[in-house]
Amino acid sequence: MPFVFHFVQFVIKFSCSSPCESSDEISPIYSLWAAFIGLYMANYLVERSTGTSADLFKTVFDLVFVTVFVGIFDMRMMQAAMSKVHEGVKEDFLYDHLSEKYQLWFDFMADTGDGGNSSYSVAWLLAQPSLYALDNHSLQQLPRGDLLLIGGDLAYPNPSAFTYEKRVFSPFEYALQSPSWYKDVRIAVEKPELPFGVTDLKQYDGPQCFVIPGNHDWFDGRQTFMRYICHKSWLGGWLMPQKKSYFALQLLKGWWVFGLDLALQNDMDVYQFKFFAELIKEKVKPKN
Repeated sequence: MPFVFHFVQFVIKFSCSSPCESSDEISPIYSLWAAFIGLYMANYLVERSTGTSADLFKTVFDLVFVTVFVGIFDMRMMQAAMSKVHEGVKEDFLYDHLSEKYQLWFDFMADTGDGGNSSYSVAWLLAQPSLYALDNHSLQQLPRGDLLLIGGDLAYPNPSAFTYEKRVFSPFEYALQSPSWYKDVRIAVEKPELPFGVTDLKQYDGPQCFVIPGNHDWFDGRQTFMRYICHKSWLGGWLMPQKKSYFALQLLKGWWVFGLDLALQNDMDVYQFKFFAELIKEKVKPKN
């Protein structure tokens, strides 16, 4: 670590247009840049370390970086622009394939934790074809949910390929395996990637999963979330049709699920607000 600070001092001195006699002559711009270089180098070293302290340091670095350097640009705005949601195109955000079902069971979970036994225990319960619960001395059979909703914060304390793969995807894969033909290293270009013989999402009767990002998923500007949730097709044995970070699900009998992406500001961007406002006006009926 002393090496990092010596390097920062060297960068500051090298950046001065004239010899720096005192710290008062150092430009705030150079100080900010040097601090960023120091943090970046420390983060580089931490990424090659393990343990709670390393994870916490990386979390602090990611949070500072995304807030100060990336936070001035809202990634949700680019997502909307790339999907032309501002022009009224809603196919990437609206899903109505569950609206014609006779009945629908769904499961909900959030804050998947640090992985390991706790995450696997929950994933195992979600994967069972049915569970039994005692209700007024009567045993009730509860079928596995057709739909799994995950309420964000997929991995703690910070998002990365390691935390997503080891603490989220691995426990779910062990609980309920993805199709044998699916290769988890590939990027889904055209979603949904349905099993052979299934041509439409309405025909698929297996479990499906939709996810919203939490604040921890935003610590890297939501890059890991987009890569693993929106650009992959399966979370274990759960199909992920989702293409973007927010969505609307039209369910049976007038029920809806709105999955919001509130970023770090706990607020919607203008295009996201426009999408949901127009959706309510055009499709959501008064008695829904």
